[in-house]
Formats: sequence, structure tokens, C-alpha cells
Amino acid sequence: MPFKWKSKGRTKYSPDDLKRAVLEIVNENKALRTTARKYNVDKMTLKRYISKYKEDKSITFSPNFVTSQIFSPHEESLLMEYLLTSADLYYGLTPKQTRKFAYQFGQENQKKIPENWRKNECASYDWLKGFMSRHPQLSLRSPEGTSLGRATAFNRHNVQEFYKNLRNLMEREPFGPESIYNLDETGVTTAHKPEKIIARKGQKQISKTISAERGTLVTVCCAINALGNSVPPFFIFPRVRLQEYMIHGAPPGSIAVTHESGWMTADNFVKYLDHFIKYAKCSKENKCILVLDNHDSHISPKALNTCKLNGIHLLTLPPHTSHRLQPLDVSVFGPFKKYYNEQADAWMVSHPGQTISLKNIPALVGLAYVRAFSPSNITKGFSTTGIYPFNPHLFEDLDFAGAEVTNRPYQEVGQNPEEEPVIDDPIAQPGTSSSQLEPTFNTMENTTTIQSTPSAPFKSPEEVRPYPKALPRKKKGGRKLGRTRILTDTPEKQAIEAEFNSREEKKRMKTKIKQVKRKISSETRKSDTFQQHNVECSESYPKRKVLDRNRETERSVYVDSNSESENEKDPFSDTADDDDAACIYCNSLFSASRSREKWIRCQQCLKWCHSACAGVNNNIKTFTCELCID
Repeated sequence: MPFKWKSKGRTKYSPDDLKRAVLEIVNENKALRTTARKYNVDKMTLKRYISKYKEDKSITFSPNFVTSQIFSPHEESLLMEYLLTSADLYYGLTPKQTRKFAYQFGQENQKKIPENWRKNECASYDWLKGFMSRHPQLSLRSPEGTSLGRATAFNRHNVQEFYKNLRNLMEREPFGPESIYNLDETGVTTAHKPEKIIARKGQKQISKTISAERGTLVTVCCAINALGNSVPPFFIFPRVRLQEYMIHGAPPGSIAVTHESGWMTADNFVKYLDHFIKYAKCSKENKCILVLDNHDSHISPKALNTCKLNGIHLLTLPPHTSHRLQPLDVSVFGPFKKYYNEQADAWMVSHPGQTISLKNIPALVGLAYVRAFSPSNITKGFSTTGIYPFNPHLFEDLDFAGAEVTNRPYQEVGQNPEEEPVIDDPIAQPGTSSSQLEPTFNTMENTTTIQSTPSAPFKSPEEVRPYPKALPRKKKGGRKLGRTRILTDTPEKQAIEAEFNSREEKKRMKTKIKQVKRKISSETRKSDTFQQHNVECSESYPKRKVLDRNRETERSVYVDSNSESENEKDPFSDTADDDDAACIYCNSLFSASRSREKWIRCQQCLKWCHSACAGVNNNIKTFTCELCID
């Protein structure tokens, strides 16, 4: 059956004309054909309505197509609300899923379902089109892919914690719009994204030339303030040496640094802070707020000390919330990327046969920067995020709907999971009878139950297909997650410094162990080569095939300088642990030692090692292994 009915060329008439024609024939005994021509009504239609009128005087003369609908208006409104709520939860239904759900909904409520629905186990395409036309609130949209981290981390608890920290800073001192900054990095590549072009209709593949399949990335670090001004960009090129072309054509005041990866590092961030201080003119007398994300390069003792000495308050955003809380991401970087692609596309057109290289990046960025970093775009970003003017109640319940699936706010460091605050006002709690969701989602309690008859209770859409609800999160090890905090506050600064020192100590120990193992490996290779040479030169000595565990093996025990003998019997030689002690350098067991192989023990850690591995003589009075030496 086609969805849209097409006119067959039949004469159209109004219900009033049809009613007058029927009454004339019934009451005045007029001729059927004459009356039909008079009112421009089909004679067979008129005859059918005359028969209906004689049986029932209260009939309506307008077509009643609603009687052929499968679901009642109330049931369709419930379906509409279910679809809208699912979309708000970031788990919207596709047209195919909607048709299958309509079939399940009709079956569960024992509706009169067409045969083609049963055959295909889903509603027809015509029904979906009619349903959409009857509910103009619905529309087929292309969703923006949102990671699970962003969907769940952007919840009321995390956002209010950020605004709480921002309020704390603004109450300490009267910060004006010129003193509230936002910083972030973005990447530009030599392989731009081409714009849409006009081409032949019907052609399946349209191409346009770009520089390469995968371009070279250059990081651009930018900062803006709530007054609408910006700090000149800071370029990080994936090179080792700094070249003059790296700022040629860039916005005035720009500087460039290099790094092998082209990404922001802790050292380069300190350099950027010096660049930022130069243009922001901040000091202990003229303090400012700098809002940024939780990237590791932004959190180092050296950077915090620089900020502390120059009156910069570092405020971090909650993880995975920059798409809603960071002004640069909200209103500046989008236009900037668009304008950059336009300029790169124009450059390719004006330079046919050439490719965009790193030398062209600064000039292209300079042309796009002027248009994107306009005062209107910048100030709009700060107002949209609620940073300035300060508006902690900017976001509504609908904005946090994506977090309702997990309904677990971000857990702070050291917070007891059992005491984790839970949002008490979730949106309507409905759900999904799809077999694909059953193993991973719990059914939420239904809030609406409508009964059509006592024998056949009505099932709402939420009962047929419950809304998705995630299971409790399992504890996982690994690195600590970031959180919104004021990095330059003394308690946070001290905690960061302690954590940084601990990481550096672990790195130093790992490096030291690698060096020792490398040294032992080198000496072992030399020893094996020497022994192999001796075996080849002395064939008269038979090879030993089985190790004798009862052989004599010397182990040294440390004694005081007053002791008469340096080599004594090991007082721990009878213990099981020392019988199978492993060398701390080569991990060889004592029970597998060669005959007359010498061992020695560290005075501090009390662990054993080969004298050869340690590179010492057994006659020494004291010994400390390299792992215990600071």
C-alpha cells in the first residue's frame, strides 16, 4: 500500500453537500442520478450513505479514517513520549528499531495487527510515516556521536563542583571579565578537510585534492578572556630544531617551540605560561583565573610554582565536560577549524600541483585566527558555559539526561564509594524488552500503568521495552581519575608535588634497575663466550650433564671488624628460603649454582647475589647492593 494517497481524478465533495443530497432523496423522493449530478457526488457513494442513514439517523457524513488506526491517540502519545525520552538519554531509536518496537507494543497489548506486520515482525514503513506526520514534534535527526565518558561525566554533581570552585575563587577577590581566562590546545594538520562542492548529480563518488592521506599535526595553544580578548597563539611543531618559518605569517605576537611528537609537554607548558604572563600582565597584585583541562602536561610542580609566583589561579574542569563547560570548545574552535579548512582549500586551488607543508601552517592559521577569535565568539562562549556572567544554574535537568543511564556522579579521590552522592531526581523511569539489552541493563520501575480491561491489563511502552539502566560500576585499578580543583591552592599543590616526586622516584628506580640488568647481561655474554672458548680448546675434559646439588658452594657472611675470620659458615644455610634464594641481579637460584660459585649477601636488604654479578670480592667486610644505594 503506498504511503501517500494520490488523487484518482474523482470529483470531490464536501460533507455538507453529501448530507443535503441524502436528505433530499430520503425526504423529498428526488431521483438518485439527478441529485448526484446536482451536488457533484458519486451516485454509488450517495446510494451507500442513503442506506446508512435509513439504518442510523446519527451517522456522520465525513470519512472516519481514525477507525482504521492500530493504536489509539493516547497510545500513540505514549509512544511519542517514549521516543523523545530515549533520545534525551542518548539511546534514541532508529526507524527500524521504532517499527520493531511498535510491533512488540501492539502484540503485548493484543492489538489487531496487520498480517504483514506479523510476517516481518515489525510495523510497516507506511505506519511509521503516518505516525511521524501525526506527531510533528518528532523528526528524523542525525545524532552527534558522544562518548560514554562524556555522557556519564556531565552530571549535576560534577558541574556543581566546578561552579563551587569558581565561586570560591570569585569570592576571594573581585575578578573582572579581563581577569578570567580559558586555555586549551587544538591541532591543525597539513591534510585539511575539503568543503562541499557543486558537481554532477547522480555521480556516486566526488573527489577533491588534498595534500596527503594523513597530514602532519601541529599543536596550537590558545587562551581567551571573558572580555573578548585573546593571547597570541603558541605553536608546537613536530621538529627538533626551531626554524624561522614556524612563525612566518602567524598572528602578531605568536611564538613557536618544538617537540618530537608535536604535542604539549610539561616543559613546553611552562614556556607557554611565560608567554601568557607577558600578555595577560598578571602578577600577585593583579591576579587572574585560568580555566583549563586536566591534561598531565598542565599539572607539574614547576608550572604550579610559576603560576603561584605570578598570581595565576589554575582551575581545572571535570573530566569529559569540556564540550559544555569550556568556552574555547563551545564557540571558538569550531569556527576556527571551519575557517582553517576554507583557507587551506583556497590555497590548494591557487597552487595546483603543490602540497601544504609545515611552512604554510602559520600563515593559514593567521588568516583563520582573525575571523574565529572575534570578541563576539569569545564572549558568547563564556556566557554559554555560565563562567561569565557567573550562572551556576544554567543547565537544566534535560542537559543531564545522558547521565541518568548510569546515575553515578564522578567519584572524588579518596571518596568512599558507599557514601557516593546520588542524584535523586532522575527523569521518568521507563525501559526495553529487547533481548540485546537484557544482559547489560536492569529494568527500571514503571511509573504509569493503564488498564484497558480487568482481564487484559494495558502495558505501557516502558513495560514493553524498559529504558536502559547500567549495572553498578566495577572497581578497577590504574591511574587516579582527574577532577575539578584549584591546582594553585596550597593543599592541592602539596599533594601534586608529593605525587610527582613519587612518580619520579619510581622512574629513577626503574632506570637504575634497567642499567644494572644491562650491565649484568653484557658481563654474562662475555663470560659465556670465554667459557665456550675454553671448552673448545680443552676437549679432554668431559662435559658435566647433571648438576650436583650437594657440591661445595661458598657464601659469605658479614662479620664485624673484630671477628677473627671473614669467611664463616652461613648461619642461615639450613633455611629453605636461602636454599632456593634467587640472585637479585640475574634471578638464578642458589640450588642451580655451579660448583664453587661464590655468593654474597647485602647488609641492608639481606638478599643474596652472585659475587660476579655484584662485581665484588668475597673477602670484603661490608657489602651493599646497587639497588639499596641512594
